[in-house]
Amino acid sequence: MSNLEEFIKMNTRRTSVVHVGGFRPTGDPLATNFCLRPVALPDESWPLHEGEPLYFICQLNLTQAPFVPEILQDIAVITFFIKPELGLMSESNGNDWCVRAYKSLDGLEPMPMPEEMPEWERGFECQWKEVEDQPVYDDPELIVPEGFDADEIELDNVGMTKIGGYASNIQSEPWWGYRAHPAKPRYCFQIDSEEKVNLMWGDNGRIYIARGTTPGTEDEWFLEWQCY
Repeated sequence: MSNLEEFIKMNTRRTSVVHVGGFRPTGDPLATNFCLRPVALPDESWPLHEGEPLYFICQLNLTQAPFVPEILQDIAVITFFIKPELGLMSESNGNDWCVRAYKSLDGLEPMPMPEEMPEWERGFECQWKEVEDQPVYDDPELIVPEGFDADEIELDNVGMTKIGGYASNIQSEPWWGYRAHPAKPRYCFQIDSEEKVNLMWGDNGRIYIARGTTPGTEDEWFLEWQCY
């Protein structure tokens, strides 16, 4: 095996990507979807920011994904909400954006949308596909063997909505890659701009979500967003 082949092998991970639409929908409320309707537990209410409902963006049913990274293997469903205006976003969950993670499908049911909540023009069910993923040049988890020059090598990073793999950084590595935090957040999934539902994070940007990894912070979630 050449040094280049070894470098590529060391930096290749499995990932499950999300394909939006393109098939006959099932109507399953638990299906992975963009901009349709989220499920929740019966006692949960719609997340708010400053008294206004957050936009529902997507629901990821990890039990249907062909590959789930170790950091998410205790999670069954993730729902993601965010305020309408991006701008400066909170780093931690629960203010102007919201990740809800459910460890079981038990008890989950469609959550009624607030009357004052504008509906998306289009929403779609999604399908999963497993592919191989590689990091961009500034990924903090990029492995460079001693003595190997990786400066001119561009690996094949998958810039789609996905769980696992590597973040598809646009401007730089996410803030948790270069700034210390007690929870030691680690990237676990990203949400891409999705043209089919007219969803754009600025100029074709992406949302990156990390999860706390230190004891007691496993239910803490963190966000970074970047665009061109």
